[in-house]
Amino acid sequence: MSDSICRFIPAKNLTGGIKTVHFVYESDFHSLKQPFLRPIYYAHLVTGGSALMELYGKEYALEKGTLFFILPAHPITITGSEDFKYMYISFMGSSVPSLLEELNVRTDSLVFGGFEHLVDFWMHEILRLNEGNANLLSEGVLLYTLSFLSPVGNSKKETDPDSVFQMLVDYIDSNYRDPELSLKKLASIFSYTEKYVSHLFKKNMNVGFNLYLNNLRLRYATELVSSGVTSVSEIAIRCGYRDPLYFSRLFKKRTGYAPTEYHKRNG
Repeated sequence: MSDSICRFIPAKNLTGGIKTVHFVYESDFHSLKQPFLRPIYYAHLVTGGSALMELYGKEYALEKGTLFFILPAHPITITGSEDFKYMYISFMGSSVPSLLEELNVRTDSLVFGGFEHLVDFWMHEILRLNEGNANLLSEGVLLYTLSFLSPVGNSKKETDPDSVFQMLVDYIDSNYRDPELSLKKLASIFSYTEKYVSHLFKKNMNVGFNLYLNNLRLRYATELVSSGVTSVSEIAIRCGYRDPLYFSRLFKKRTGYAPTEYHKRNG
C-alpha cells in the first residue's frame, strides 16, 4: 500500500502570475509510468535515496536535497534506488517562462544541489495543507524555494572562483558528518568537475579536499571524546566514518593517542 501524500490545489482564475496545481509527496516512484512527459512545469525536491535523471542523452545525479525541474513537453527518464523519494509542486502561468529564465532554469540547467535545508520545510507544509490554505501555501512554498536560485544577472558573482569556493566550504562545514560526502559527490552537487573543486582547495587553503574534510571530522571527534563518548564505533559513525579501525588510525595520527587513551587523558 502506498504512503504517498497528494494534495490537489483548487482551481482559481489565472491572473498572469503563477498558479500551482499539485503539491505531492511521492513515495511510490517505481510504480510510475516513464518517460515523464509533463504538460506544465514541475519543481521536485528529493527527500531520500538517489537516482539518475536522463534528458536528451545527458545524465544528472539526484540525491537528498536536490531540487530539479521538469519543463513542459520535455521527456525525462529517472532510474532510482529502492528508497528514492521526492516531493513536487506542479505549476503554470504566463509569467513562469520569464521567471525561470531569470533564475537560469532551462533545458540544460534543471538540477540544483544544496537544498537539504528545505526538506523538512516542504514536509511540514504539505502536512498542514487544506482546502482553505492550499493556494497560498503551495504558491508560498514554491516561491520561497525559487528564492534560493540566483538570477542570471548575478551569474558573474556565482561563477567567481572565490564565491564558488566559499559556497563549497559552507556546504562541507554543514555536512562533514555525512559518510557519503566525497570530492565526487561535492562536485556533482554543484555541477563542477572534481579537478576544478580540487584545484580550488589547493589554491585557497593549500590543502586537499580530503585533508580539510578529515580535519573537520577529527576535530569533532576530539570534542565527542572529551565530552564523555567512549564508544569508538559510535564516534566514528557520528563523525562520518564507516570503518572504526580507519577512524582510530586517523585519530591517533592527529592526536598521538587512540580514542580511549585520549579520553583518559582529557576526559
